[in-house]
Amino acid sequence: MEISRRERKKIKTKSDILRAARHLFEEKGYDDVLIEDITERSDVSKGTFFNYFNSKEGLLKAIAEEEVDDIQELYENEGQNFKSCRDRIKLIMKRLLDDSIPYMHLTGRVVFSTIINSNEDVSPFYTINEMIDSLVQEGQMCGEFSKEYPSKYIVTAILGAYYGLIFTWFEHKKETIGWSELECILDAVFKGFNISI
Repeated sequence: MEISRRERKKIKTKSDILRAARHLFEEKGYDDVLIEDITERSDVSKGTFFNYFNSKEGLLKAIAEEEVDDIQELYENEGQNFKSCRDRIKLIMKRLLDDSIPYMHLTGRVVFSTIINSNEDVSPFYTINEMIDSLVQEGQMCGEFSKEYPSKYIVTAILGAYYGLIFTWFEHKKETIGWSELECILDAVFKGFNISI
């Protein structure tokens, strides 16, 4: 379905604001960035900013939602290229990590804000949880995952690998992390749940 020029401009403006905020939050730290800094960097008025976001905190949720949308789009476009559920889970987790690494301080803030301190019932990351849970259940049906454990426990361990690696990055003061570390941890999780590798 083709969208109008006006809708394309709105999408671009929102994307420009989010990109500017993402860069500023990482450069200066979330607390030191003012809405005026974001509007200046994205070249929009303050009124335009408030047409899209109700506050600076609203940007964090929007950044998380944008990340989730990006992962869903990747999965829809490339997920069918992988036969095993394990490899499709790795596709999701690799994109999540790849998008986190350039903005680690922001990632920590977004995770804290949208998951731990969320006043809403559902975090934007719930969608990723659901995607992985669906793949785990499919894997249990075809023998890739043990049926001995409820899928929610396996999902918790898989996502825990990502969150644990993020925590390790902060704990060790910017120690380099990457996909090879996360893949190694995921393989250990998979082995622990009697998954054939």
